[in-house]
Amino acid sequence: MLLLTAVNLLTADGLLEARQEFDRRNLYQFFDPGSFDNDLVLDSYLLPAVAQGSKLSNLHLLNLHRDRLAYIARKDGQAVSVAVPAIAEDGFNGKIDLLIAVDMFGRISAARVIEDINSDQLYGVVDVIDSKWMNEFAGNSMRDILRLSWQPITAENEYDQFVGASITPKSVANQVYDALVFYQSNRIELMRGSRGG
Repeated sequence: MLLLTAVNLLTADGLLEARQEFDRRNLYQFFDPGSFDNDLVLDSYLLPAVAQGSKLSNLHLLNLHRDRLAYIARKDGQAVSVAVPAIAEDGFNGKIDLLIAVDMFGRISAARVIEDINSDQLYGVVDVIDSKWMNEFAGNSMRDILRLSWQPITAENEYDQFVGASITPKSVANQVYDALVFYQSNRIELMRGSRGG
């Protein structure tokens, strides 16, 4: 029985490491190469789905259905960017998972749709869906988002990449805007980190 317990623990540890490595590899596309020197997966902040008792303001703006992680990029110990998860609800398929990386000046370094993985796991969930239209958020701040919300998605910029053409630009842009409001409201707290940070 002891041997079986040990094997189960080793298997669980190996699975956790594999999930963390999966996220670690995918998170690299949210931050400029060389802009950070920490472990993005372990230097993170636990965002609860329920705001009750949380230190965070405007948590409801992220529209989370389960606990998720925000990922902090640091260079020489100083936070340079934070990737915040959010969910846009206005798609034909129900919901769209997003991850938005924002630098310390409030500019978006990357915004991506991530594959919805029906899991309560914190790791192994950063599976990015490529989209040229989402790349247009990079370099923008809060005041620029509304312009993008009315910009059409055409065949040229891969409308079909969005889970079978299932979202509207306005709903995604509105959710990105809400994520920026959340970020601005909690920037100092997020930079501290709460897991492994």
